[in-house]
Amino acid sequence: MQDPALGAGEEFPGLAGFCDGVPEITGEEHAARRRRLCERAREAGFDAIVVEAGASLLYLTGVRWGLSERPLLFVLPVDGEPRWVGPAFEAGTLGEQAEGTGSLDLWEEHEGPYERALPGTSGGGPRRVAVDPAMRLFVVSGLRAAASGVEVVIDPGLLRAARMIKSPAELALLRRANEATKAALAEVSRSVVPGMRESEIAAMVRAAQGAAGLGEIWALVLSGANAAFPHGTEHEGVLKEGEGLLIDTGGALHGYRSDISRTWFLGDPPSEVAAAWEAVREAQSQALAAMRPGASCGSIDAIARGVIDGAGYGPGYRRFTHRLGHGIGLQVHEDPYLVGGGPELLAPGMVMSNEPGIYVAGEWGIRIEDIVAITEDGAEVFGPRIGPRSDPFGDGGG
Repeated sequence: MQDPALGAGEEFPGLAGFCDGVPEITGEEHAARRRRLCERAREAGFDAIVVEAGASLLYLTGVRWGLSERPLLFVLPVDGEPRWVGPAFEAGTLGEQAEGTGSLDLWEEHEGPYERALPGTSGGGPRRVAVDPAMRLFVVSGLRAAASGVEVVIDPGLLRAARMIKSPAELALLRRANEATKAALAEVSRSVVPGMRESEIAAMVRAAQGAAGLGEIWALVLSGANAAFPHGTEHEGVLKEGEGLLIDTGGALHGYRSDISRTWFLGDPPSEVAAAWEAVREAQSQALAAMRPGASCGSIDAIARGVIDGAGYGPGYRRFTHRLGHGIGLQVHEDPYLVGGGPELLAPGMVMSNEPGIYVAGEWGIRIEDIVAITEDGAEVFGPRIGPRSDPFGDGGG
């Protein structure tokens, strides 16, 4: 949803309603996810899965809950009703949000969640439990200390495997979120002029995405030499004629994320920089052409890195300083990762970034990023690909 503080509708009226009509994930889909996860857990020899507040909880239940020193635990047995183990004083809020997803098992301030979550085998509890890998260490330790006779295992990949393959409803949300971010960037690009501060441009980027209907918006705006640092610096730049502008930004639609990077120039860049931009675009194109079911994550990274090496900016991580890409969904960065040597095989329903770059410290940086979904026979880019350097927000074609 749009952040009302942005006041974006007045600045970018053409983006209004861009994200309308794409529904959030239904309770029925959340329930189906829980059933599938239970089936896989049973096959793997587990009696239950336990998650705390965070992306996995949102994935399984639709409930958003902040992390604090008072853990909220969702206990999902392979047989039987799920339970919410949470602070008693949160009963009203929790009961409202968690309605229809499980019973409430509440603990008072002098008690704690751990024995309630896993009562131990003597109390008829599970014998082998998988916990979310993102669960905080003190929560894992508390469960292990309290659960007599229970084997508490960091999930070996059940949640990871489930979340990597997106459903049609998830794909629709990711597609629209990333289309909205591209449309917002295109709108902003028309108003960018020399003399603007990075913070001014970032405010416009956030406002445009808010106008399009995204929330939880972030924007990294890097001009000139600042763009040589992929995640920026503490020193704000002022955009100059002929310099490059690198914008990396995204937001969320019903929790599902966008992450788009574009680099363009105000005026004509030096020939070396122009050639590097073309090399980055070609690296992205060749990587995209190879993204299909059965290809390994590492092989895709190698293809893009080979193009940049061939342009004289190698070897390895010398100028292309990061991996090619990361998965995206309820989190901006999640599995799978397009990284050197990565053995994970691409499969239909996986969604990830394709973002090669070249960075020359003290001088300039270039990154082009799109979000890509693996299909049955190839890959789909969400929204138009980057066009030629003279029209970077056009559709670059296949």
